[in-house]
Amino acid sequence: MGFLPKAKAKRKNKLIELAFFPYTLIIYESPKRIESLVSELIERFGNRKASLVREISKIYEEAIRGNLDCILEKIKEKKVKGEMVLVVEGYKRQLIKNFSEEDIKKELIRLLKEGFSKKNSLKIIQSRYDIDRQRLYNISTQI
Repeated sequence: MGFLPKAKAKRKNKLIELAFFPYTLIIYESPKRIESLVSELIERFGNRKASLVREISKIYEEAIRGNLDCILEKIKEKKVKGEMVLVVEGYKRQLIKNFSEEDIKKELIRLLKEGFSKKNSLKIIQSRYDIDRQRLYNISTQI
């Protein structure tokens, strides 16, 4: 992945795009922005496993491992300096099998309010729920 965009809107869109990426993400970030990045990741990705590595391949190399919330806590406890590399676990698909049409509608409305397009919202829902495309489309037309 490398560096995320600095502009707030572009950064948000990139995180939305990466939220359901199934592979491990490797993100470079400055010490000044690492706390806000981890907070954004928790908001968008949930509390995934991650590792924050500082000063890779140098004398003062340090790694913090755990869930994103644990890493955020450690960052807040002490001032971090140096080059930062954040390694974040990829999305693990877990299909929800027991759901109602009402659950689907609520999820669709929530995603639309968060700024996702209808097309992307439907893709996200289909990746989370055990539902065929035609049924999902029919439910979405009722909103």
